[in-house]
Amino acid sequence: MQFAVIMRATDSSSHSPQAQLALPKQTFQMLTGEPDPRIKAVYPFAGERAGIFIIDADSGEELEDMIGSLPSSPRVTAEIHPVGTLQGWLRTLEQMEQQLAQVAPAGS
Repeated sequence: MQFAVIMRATDSSSHSPQAQLALPKQTFQMLTGEPDPRIKAVYPFAGERAGIFIIDADSGEELEDMIGSLPSSPRVTAEIHPVGTLQGWLRTLEQMEQQLAQVAPAGS
């Protein structure tokens, strides 16, 4: 299953500017090298200390392990959303149409 994971930097004003840059830089270096194959896409947000990751994981535990393996993980919050496919949504809509057709009064 794929997950959209929005990661935002937490307040690190108690750390030196060098320390504030070190972990995100390590994370981006890792992602431009040979990233974990479960990471399908990464999009930093322009002008923010945040970004979105598309991660393929079989379970919540695997997803948490993946997020925890990123160097910047101690200094970010993660907002996690499971994502579906267009084909899946189309199937759901078709099922809903069938259910509505079964309960619709005659002549409507």
